[in-house]
Amino acid sequence: MTTIREVAKAAGVSRSTVSLVLNNSPLVKDETRERVLKVIKELDYVPNAIARGLSNQITYNLGIIVMQDDTPRESYDFDQHTGLCSYNISTGIIEGLVDSNYGVITEYFPSIENSDELPRLIKNKRVDGAFIVGSPYHEKMLNRLLEMNFPFVMVGVNSYMEGVDSVLADPAEGVRICVEYMHQMGHEKLCYINSPDMFISSVVRRNEFIKATTELDLDIDESWILQCRYNNGKSSKETFKKFWDAGNRPGGIIAANTRLALGVRSYLHDLGVRVPEEVSIMSYEDSALAGYATPALTTVDIQKELLGRKAAFCLLKRLENPEKSPEKIIIPAKLVVRDSVYNRRRN
Repeated sequence: MTTIREVAKAAGVSRSTVSLVLNNSPLVKDETRERVLKVIKELDYVPNAIARGLSNQITYNLGIIVMQDDTPRESYDFDQHTGLCSYNISTGIIEGLVDSNYGVITEYFPSIENSDELPRLIKNKRVDGAFIVGSPYHEKMLNRLLEMNFPFVMVGVNSYMEGVDSVLADPAEGVRICVEYMHQMGHEKLCYINSPDMFISSVVRRNEFIKATTELDLDIDESWILQCRYNNGKSSKETFKKFWDAGNRPGGIIAANTRLALGVRSYLHDLGVRVPEEVSIMSYEDSALAGYATPALTTVDIQKELLGRKAAFCLLKRLENPEKSPEKIIIPAKLVVRDSVYNRRRN
């Protein structure tokens, strides 16, 4: 393997001059720069990123900061947060960085409960930039990062703030896709299982559900929009049980995510209610859980891996050009038809 000493000797310069060239220093004359770059190409020299980082206080690490909520986790039953959304986005981020010199370090951070704190990876200067993945997040933390001129990208469902690089899925689009598909399949008595109100997206979902059903002339009672206390199957099962036990009988159920949908599905199974023949169910945010469900769950795919890849490209551009204008990238969602919605128009 070629060393920096060999490059310097072949180019007739010092090792420090080679380092200046590698770091794009304006102190090097153009003629010298061209000569060094030619030798680097001829000798197929690959710089040691770690060594360069030590001299420039660059870590060549990026943080994947996953936002956490305060949901209690007592077991591996329906009260467990699966973490599939952040996992899939993180997979996309790693794919997007594969041709760069950067590695990643992951930290789970409860931003809402620690609004005056920063993630340890950032506070201890262990990363050169970060991905703020998912929600709920506190704007105070984001504003501190902006004040520090720290490079970061927000990525997730409805993850957006003015003046910040953001790669997001629009939950309103997903709700509309669900409502329109249920209507297309002949379902008019719809119930919506919403995520907890600690998530900003829950307000967006509620408003879009009302708007979309109104435009389709569906007679929807707003009391049929159910707000779960926690973002897990146990909470949605308990919430839906109260609704069902009060005598409400929806023909179609739309859930904010797969976990909430499966909680409802579990309660209907306990009652012996057949899905989809008697009640149809679908959800936003496709995941591996949807395919494992019985029947397999019809969903809206928000392309989480693509969200991650786009976020990686966005942060790399920010690191290369800190003065560039902030980007807002919305990834389109798409319907994934499986077996949990009954076609009443055909049958």
